[in-house]
Amino acid sequence: MNRNRILYLCGQAPWLRNGGALLRNYWMIHALAQRYAVDLVVADEPGLIPASFATLVDNYAAFPRALAQRGGLGRIARAAAPGASMLTAGWTSAALREHVANRLGQFPYAAIQVDLPMLAALPRRDGIPIVYNAHNCESALLARRAREEAPHVRIILAFDALRVRAQERALIRRSSLVTACAESDLADFVRFAPDVRAKSAIVPNGVDAAHYAGIAAVPAPPRSVLITGSMDWRPNILGLRWFLRHGLARLRERMPEAIVRVAGRMQPSLVAELRRYPNVEAIPNPESMEPYLAAATAVAAPIVASSGTRLRILEAWAAGRPVVTTTAGAAGLEYVAGREVAIADDSAAFGDTLADLLASPARCAALVASASERVHAYDWPHIGNALLVAYERIIRDGSRRTISTVKEDSFAFAGRR
Repeated sequence: MNRNRILYLCGQAPWLRNGGALLRNYWMIHALAQRYAVDLVVADEPGLIPASFATLVDNYAAFPRALAQRGGLGRIARAAAPGASMLTAGWTSAALREHVANRLGQFPYAAIQVDLPMLAALPRRDGIPIVYNAHNCESALLARRAREEAPHVRIILAFDALRVRAQERALIRRSSLVTACAESDLADFVRFAPDVRAKSAIVPNGVDAAHYAGIAAVPAPPRSVLITGSMDWRPNILGLRWFLRHGLARLRERMPEAIVRVAGRMQPSLVAELRRYPNVEAIPNPESMEPYLAAATAVAAPIVASSGTRLRILEAWAAGRPVVTTTAGAAGLEYVAGREVAIADDSAAFGDTLADLLASPARCAALVASASERVHAYDWPHIGNALLVAYERIIRDGSRRTISTVKEDSFAFAGRR
């Protein structure tokens, strides 16, 4: 039986599953492959595709990024071009764009799903429904990051945020469907693209809850804090340093024996920086996060600038580990502060909250019990089914006509169980 074909354009190989964007793309492809033939194009080094993932896609092609070939100056030059930005410059090579054009000439695609960095790979002509997979409202995130940076960096980021906003506005205008991670992201988009609500769907980030069930059944060891995330991503580094400057000292003052493990993708320079702090262990580029979740009493998510939602919180909820984060860290998630997650927005208070939690197994158990109920709404298979509903609508339309919002009837499930 012939199936409708989807062209899926994303920046990194999604089967790696070692970062939030990769996980989101992996599970979206997993859902779409149930109903469509998926052609995947990534701006990444060609590599061996795992057999388990290969069965999901009908065709796969990878092309190294142009910025890797031209270096920093090439990226800056590309970013200075009209309609470009530092965020998106250099992702798509000429070979990648040519491959996409050839595929579009060979197959009648029912839709094209695209991440913002792959914007330059889209065809110039309209006619095929475009799905903008908005991992964040990137311009809003850049503006928030700018406020946390040194003055000279702040100016650069604030300027680039304006350029990214123009790109997001243009892509929203062309899209038939915009899949936002959270209502807060949609509100950010509405500020400069009011028509986004008429073509939007809240497709939240999620978690494979069954995958973490075994960890949730293991009793947590005492006095151990885990901080996870892509620690090669600037917003995560900013939040980590915010905690290390003041929150860590407060935690050690209250509980000197506490161990803090930082696990995720990170550069050697950050590993060396972390090792200068007593009782802090750096775990660079772990093959799996499960052993470290199992060894954690609590998970900390120190975030000072955010957009989208934090997958690490959902993973901790599914693994039965209590979470301490900031208001920014919990943004986009459905929660009640103090019930599913502990919130502390001052760095010293963050350390105090962690110490209180490590000293109270009963408090940990109460947070875990509520979070384990909440996390069911964020199970990836459930989210995938809702994504298919949105796709059916735009494909049924068969044009770029505005679709009715599907958020209320198909995606308004988070936190309502």
